[in-house]
Amino acid sequence: MKELSAAEELDSCRYLYLEQISEPRINCLRLVISEGLASDHAEPLAVGGMKISDARPIEVTNSSKWFEVVWDTYISFAVRDESFASSNDEEWVGKVFRVYSRSRFLDFISAGTFADADFPGPFVHYEIACLDHIVDVASLRPPKIRRVNAKHLLSDPPRKWLDKLLRTTRLQSSG
Repeated sequence: MKELSAAEELDSCRYLYLEQISEPRINCLRLVISEGLASDHAEPLAVGGMKISDARPIEVTNSSKWFEVVWDTYISFAVRDESFASSNDEEWVGKVFRVYSRSRFLDFISAGTFADADFPGPFVHYEIACLDHIVDVASLRPPKIRRVNAKHLLSDPPRKWLDKLLRTTRLQSSG
């Protein structure tokens, strides 16, 4: 059986979370992505007055895969709230790691920059569709993607640092 590349492995995940985004140097984009897994236990959930009795939380666990995705250079990138994303009249291949042949983001790049096929050269729209965030990147080259160990990437357990920050902020604002 053929071993999957890191890009294929990323695209095979059903749910992703954007854990970190940074620019380690000028015009270099680095993402840390974790895999969300549907929990084995169901929990009741109320959404807009409607009750769902068997909702399964999507969690980052010890079984989750982690990825580092790095573009050494890019033309532009954008991060959108996943709740507001639409994909009308767009064409791509891939599930959660997408490569676009036609997109509104490419239209935005054409309208908002002087980047084209002549300068800096032919470029591609890459997208990583995470829960909560959609990351769009226009680049001349595909990203370098590798599987990584979460312990080497984050000092706190996954997503716990944000919970701590929010709790601290709530305590400070109420006191």
